[in-house]
Amino acid sequence: MLYESAGASWCPVDRWQLRGIHPNRRCMSSSFNPQTIFELAFGRLLFLLISLGLLSSPLNAEDSFASLLRLAEQDQMKDPLLLTQFTEFSESLDAIESPVTEVLQELDEGLLERSVRQSFTSDSFDRSRGEQQQNNFTAFPDFDRGIVVYGEEAALKIGGFVKADFISDFDPIDSVDSFDTSEIPVGAADRKNARFHARSSRLSFDTRWKVQQEVVRAFVEADFFGGEDGSNGSLRLRHAYGTMGYFTAGQTWTTFTHPSAVPQTLDFEGAVSNVNRRQGLVRLDLPLGESGWSWAVSLEDPRIEIDIPIGVTGEGRTETPDVITHVKLERDRGDFQAAFVIRELGFQPVGDPVLTDTAWGLNFTGSAKFLEDTRVYSQITFGEGIGSYRGSPDVVSTGPNTAEILPMFGWMIGLKHVWNERLTSNLTYSELTLDPIAGQAGTNLRSTNYLAVNLIHNPIDRVFIGIEYLYGNRENQNRNQADATRLQMTFGFYLP
Repeated sequence: MLYESAGASWCPVDRWQLRGIHPNRRCMSSSFNPQTIFELAFGRLLFLLISLGLLSSPLNAEDSFASLLRLAEQDQMKDPLLLTQFTEFSESLDAIESPVTEVLQELDEGLLERSVRQSFTSDSFDRSRGEQQQNNFTAFPDFDRGIVVYGEEAALKIGGFVKADFISDFDPIDSVDSFDTSEIPVGAADRKNARFHARSSRLSFDTRWKVQQEVVRAFVEADFFGGEDGSNGSLRLRHAYGTMGYFTAGQTWTTFTHPSAVPQTLDFEGAVSNVNRRQGLVRLDLPLGESGWSWAVSLEDPRIEIDIPIGVTGEGRTETPDVITHVKLERDRGDFQAAFVIRELGFQPVGDPVLTDTAWGLNFTGSAKFLEDTRVYSQITFGEGIGSYRGSPDVVSTGPNTAEILPMFGWMIGLKHVWNERLTSNLTYSELTLDPIAGQAGTNLRSTNYLAVNLIHNPIDRVFIGIEYLYGNRENQNRNQADATRLQMTFGFYLP
């Protein structure tokens, strides 16, 4: 209520003092000039219209209303009926103004928050927006939704998911937490195995701030696949990098891989030909005009895997970083990437100089919408001395005191079909072949293949349930081989 009765006088309500409109006014007598009454009522109505955005004015609404209050105090009301009518009218406006003010405040806060969120999103960082909610496990959490903490000119997104895997093996396989087909034992006695774990759960922190008009990003993500296979797991670093403009430094996906062209499997390992390596790097990413083409070049951590020959004592050496480049085309219906790596492999026998040789590799990957609800994934990769990019040796022993760089060839085909907005199916088939080199041990890996078929259901937002059938085969250099099959059920919960 605008005025409260105090005997023969009327005093303005204190909330106008709280607004800072009229802090030093005095109580007024019980009569006003009729003209002032309607000016005052009209002023309050005008104030509400301006607040609601139904009327624009170059004047400050509260300052205008304060002026009307001061005019009212200088006059006297002589007509009690007008005073009563004005009081009732003022009470009506009071009843309207409070909820309107609350709505306006909430609206302003919502618009401000949305504006702040939009100011920290970027096409460079957020091309995969919404894909994690479609159960793409290589995508990053959406920055513009969920748990976002805002500070002074900065914002932090907390992301990740809980993923519980329930595994049943029908044949021997030494990799119990993921379906690594190179770990199928050839000639082992029949056995079965059950395994429950949540090691592939993740936690991430995505921090962004602005330098002039550029969004700077620092991203850290970890899972629990550290430690021994079959254990409860320990925290393991997946990503830790920063990006400013076209420059990236830290640990993240190698430039040799193409995360958006990876089929979706509930199994943590994935296709045997897929390059799933994350490593330290410095990279430059440059768009090539407005055509959708881009180019990247990087220097990366030169990790190598050497099968040390019998009779030789020594260690692998990495004297220079791996040099990797790729070109990529991104369009609405799909994308394509061609990547090239050149690297130096080194080995130093005890007491001797470092022996070096050159290794190289190519990786062609892509994905495209085949039909409106179907996407196809493909990959072909080959080279010499790049086995460690896929978990195989780069160099193999060929006898006492001798070794050779190992050639490899792999390919993959994948399919994703969306049945409806909450149900999807995925199929993945992949093969990896390591060229036979004379002198290798007969038990060395010659080839392996991988098949995964799954059905994933999202009963409610941020929750998924899936079941997956897995089949794998391993063949050794001596042509002996073994198969393995697995059934996996997964429950997942995305952090908002």
